[in-house]
Amino acid sequence: MLLRRLLLVSLLLSLGLSAISLWSMERVRYRDRELAIERMAATQTTDLARERCEANPNWFLAGPRGPAPSAALLAQPDGDVLAPRPDSDPRPVEFFAYDVEYIGQSTAAPRLPQPMRAALRAGTKSVTAPFETPEGTGVQTAFSTGWSGPCVALLFRMHPPPGQFMERVRIFIYLTAGAFLVLLAIAWPLDRRIRAVGVALRGSARSDYQDPALVYGRDELSSLGFAFNEAAVNIRRLNTDLRGQEADFRRFVTNVTAEVDEPLRASLATGDVAQVTDLALHLSNLLVGARFRDPGIRVTETVEISAVVQSVAREFEPAIRNKGVHLDITQLDPAATLQGDPVFLTQGVRNLMAQALEREAPGGTIIIKVQGSVQGRCSLQVADSGPDLSDADLRELNAVRRFRGDEGRGADLRGDIGLGLAVVHEVCHRFGMRVEFRRGAAGGLEVELSLPI
Repeated sequence: MLLRRLLLVSLLLSLGLSAISLWSMERVRYRDRELAIERMAATQTTDLARERCEANPNWFLAGPRGPAPSAALLAQPDGDVLAPRPDSDPRPVEFFAYDVEYIGQSTAAPRLPQPMRAALRAGTKSVTAPFETPEGTGVQTAFSTGWSGPCVALLFRMHPPPGQFMERVRIFIYLTAGAFLVLLAIAWPLDRRIRAVGVALRGSARSDYQDPALVYGRDELSSLGFAFNEAAVNIRRLNTDLRGQEADFRRFVTNVTAEVDEPLRASLATGDVAQVTDLALHLSNLLVGARFRDPGIRVTETVEISAVVQSVAREFEPAIRNKGVHLDITQLDPAATLQGDPVFLTQGVRNLMAQALEREAPGGTIIIKVQGSVQGRCSLQVADSGPDLSDADLRELNAVRRFRGDEGRGADLRGDIGLGLAVVHEVCHRFGMRVEFRRGAAGGLEVELSLPI
């Protein structure tokens, strides 16, 4: 389709260029004939030409013709009748004499055009105009000699060359063919290059933009290819992000189904309240993990740590009472605040509370402290009186981690700390806090989340 349009456009442009070129050439040639006939007419304003014209104006002609009558024949009484007349066949260049009434003095003279007569009567020295012949368009000029008698004005004519029309046709055809070939020679490589660039772009698209479009050169088409490759980089990144989000979503659905939905139905059937509480906490961790991976969720507000601790304590009050554990949260500093998403901090405190409750034996005590200072430093401490941990366990808990979302599965292979503590590490990272696991002063495990000054 593009090639056909290219041929059609090239042909139309060639026709237009040829027409303009031919018209320009004809204008130049016509102007040259005008100058030639005007200069020839200027050479006839001599005394010798006047004598010849006035001696026999009927034979004051140009070009090869029959012999003019002799002076002796013209001197006879019937000389004008007996003298031969010049033929009226046109010559390439010819001229004729006209009297004061602008009537031709030769039987071969044409009628002087009316516009020329009017111009000469108005005092114009010379008038040049085209005239039509069977061969084409010629040029003629009439000028006033200023003489008296039969040669008041002279008309000079230059006939067109034979076959002028066919000559113009041939020139037009040659110009059209030449311009068409030139335009085709220019446009053909461009068409091939456009097609090659199109093939390269389609190949890149078929490979899901993994392979860049190979475009060579330093022109506008290569710039288009470079811009396409730059856009393809962003498309590949977006495709990768999209596939990652789809995988995360499928993994989330699978995890919720296997780790929450099915166990929760079983727990409801048996009435296991502790198991229901653990499943609810696990579901909350999965939901918060999904929020971690969503770049569109960016909540930043002032979070009061003491209020979060009190809210979590109310949630865990039934589980703490059923296990027979005492909760000590008498030290709460309302000045301790953070900037971030309150949902994240709440889930982190839930996980610390759940870990302490799991480690604690009946009759034990969980201590929670919230401290703040005027310099901006604040901390949250959760301590239990459960069994002591080894140095290796503490090193493992204090290792710096970023949330992956699959913690707790394959722990024997990777040494995962579990989904709950992984969420704690990620929450501390997002709030700019430092987390430390250590032995308590009276034994057990103490976890401190602190915001440095």
